[in-house]
Amino acid sequence: MKKFMYLFVVVCALCLLSAPAFAAPVKLRFAHSEATSNIRHDVCLFFAKRVAELSKDQVQVEVFPAGVLGTHQSCQEEVSMGTIDFYPSTAGLVSVFDPKRSQELLELPYLFDTPAQAYAFMDSDYAAKIYEPLQARGIRVLATWDNGFRNLTNNVRAVSSPADMKGMKIRVVQSEMSIKILNALGASGVPMSYSELYTAMASGVVDGQENPVMNIFASKFFEVQKFMSMTRHQYSTLPLLISEATWQRKLNDEQRKAVLQAAKEAAPYFRRKVVSQEDGQKEAMVKAGLAINDVADFAPFRKAVEPVYAWAAEKWGKDRVDELRAEVDKIRAKYPVGTEYFGDEK
Repeated sequence: MKKFMYLFVVVCALCLLSAPAFAAPVKLRFAHSEATSNIRHDVCLFFAKRVAELSKDQVQVEVFPAGVLGTHQSCQEEVSMGTIDFYPSTAGLVSVFDPKRSQELLELPYLFDTPAQAYAFMDSDYAAKIYEPLQARGIRVLATWDNGFRNLTNNVRAVSSPADMKGMKIRVVQSEMSIKILNALGASGVPMSYSELYTAMASGVVDGQENPVMNIFASKFFEVQKFMSMTRHQYSTLPLLISEATWQRKLNDEQRKAVLQAAKEAAPYFRRKVVSQEDGQKEAMVKAGLAINDVADFAPFRKAVEPVYAWAAEKWGKDRVDELRAEVDKIRAKYPVGTEYFGDEK
């Protein structure tokens, strides 16, 4: 009997030693700046859900919205250090990690006519290469999500031409490109943290701001602004950042595949939501008292920002700017006005 028990214990021990080890799930932190009512938050939750599904719950992503983990600048810095795992930024903001700040080129004014052109270009290999220098500073871009075309709101007057913007103090993101664009259009670009913006407009520290419709709606800027003009002066892409330390040290090959696939699936999911909800958001803001006007003629706006292209040619070289515009022209030809592209077409 004792011999049998001994053999039983030995067999059980061998079984335990040979059984596969079930590692604890990898837990990752995802920060973003927008309110939970913003489309961006819904997309972040979609991404987290898909990561869990694709990794068979071996990677769990917790989403921290509304700037609770810090400002744009501090969250980006923490991604580069590996203390935050994911952050959706903008090309202009994340460019601080590239000595040449080449990513700002993606935010040149009036580069695209339609969302389809912007989406297709941002999904191109050419655009992806522009983000590669960030890896040297600990940041990898998984996919480009949608921040939308930026439009102007203010408390002074409706804007139909650049002349209408003269003298306005307009909050912009902390990006040299954004400041140059607003100044070229006749306003005074005032860099300011997003978290301070609502109060700054309510108290008159600034006259207005510029953002995509979804951000204006979700952050309720229409409560403290009288006018919104559809200037569409800049397309603002949303590169999804992951810490290079997270990518290399926390995830195995299969987990990386799951995270990358979820990021790429979330891009068209995001884009379709932005396009489908914009009209309803505008209608709701009009009902709340915001006066919205379309710009009938963009030619004066395009003319006004020509100095921004001259500045870009001086900063990055004329050949670099011409090369980028040639790549954009290829996309324009492939996706003329009236065609669609979201990134999930079969």
